Amino acid sequence: MRRGGARRSGGWWPAAGRATPLASALLVSALLVSALLASALLAGCAGGGPARGTGRGTPPLPPPSSSPASTHSPSPTPTSPITTPPLGDVLLPNAPVTSATAVYLVDLADQLTLDSRNADLELPMASTTKIMTAYVALTFGTLDQRITVGADAAAMINGINSVAGLRQGEVLTLRQLLYGLLLPSGDDAAVTIADGVAGSQSRFVALMNQEAVALGLTRTHYANVHGLDDPSGNHYTTARDLARLALQAMAIPTFRQIVGTVRFTIPVSADRGITLTNTNELLTAPGVLGIKTGFTGKARYCLVFMATRASGTLLGVLLSEPSAGTRFGDAAALLDWGFGLEQDLTRLGQIAP
Repeated sequence: MRRGGARRSGGWWPAAGRATPLASALLVSALLVSALLASALLAGCAGGGPARGTGRGTPPLPPPSSSPASTHSPSPTPTSPITTPPLGDVLLPNAPVTSATAVYLVDLADQLTLDSRNADLELPMASTTKIMTAYVALTFGTLDQRITVGADAAAMINGINSVAGLRQGEVLTLRQLLYGLLLPSGDDAAVTIADGVAGSQSRFVALMNQEAVALGLTRTHYANVHGLDDPSGNHYTTARDLARLALQAMAIPTFRQIVGTVRFTIPVSADRGITLTNTNELLTAPGVLGIKTGFTGKARYCLVFMATRASGTLLGVLLSEPSAGTRFGDAAALLDWGFGLEQDLTRLGQIAP
């Protein structure tokens, strides 16, 4: 091992510990290289987004003919594509130690990858799946369309799944269902949305895979609309793909508003309302905007998060954490470290504020 450094996949990085002038210089150099490579990759993305195509075994599908007009254009070209320097895993000096199997943290303003560990490892993603469920719903549905809760959605209420508490026969708008999907992570809301927007869960899943391909999520595949464990193992993503999807979803004002809401009540009828509470405990941390939690036995605890402070905006992903507490604690530590890093580099004049 080279003296004074730790071997990382694709490059040498200073060992974590007390900051020194040499470590600071290496840090600045590493980030500048990351920025230059990201800029080059961004330039390579110019001229249009990924071509439409098929997911693994999924034929391309047009928008359902019975659906109303979209609330935004399907498969938009990413306005700020997330790229990571092709250096393998990236671990900058003094990065927090986390318990997640996969970690990804990016500075959106400067397109800098601050932390990337197993970012391309395919893993189950639990209810972070619902980011794509919402994205497809907002692409092919309309917020005011009314959807009836079916028997298949009501069957999701089994005392085990996370649900919004919908009842068969109730009629809600897509907007209301999105709150039920993204706040309490309702599996019943996911199924209702799929049935209402695409006509069936299977057709909606095909649209999810179609959009994954169109967005360039090359290591992502969906087997269901809610994120429950798939026996075939054909439901997976990577931390990098999930960050790319999250960036696209957060660019939609309605999505961004919903995932930043702590509590919301749906007035189902004159005598019944459903009060929903967001599962994302990180929303109480400074500057946090959202976005989604997840948990299953196979996926363990997952979290996608975004926050903004005076020094910039950070987007992060944690997959396969051992507990709910560690995922929120690790995310908070990554945010504090990342924003502190930006402040330090701004003071050094290496990155414009």
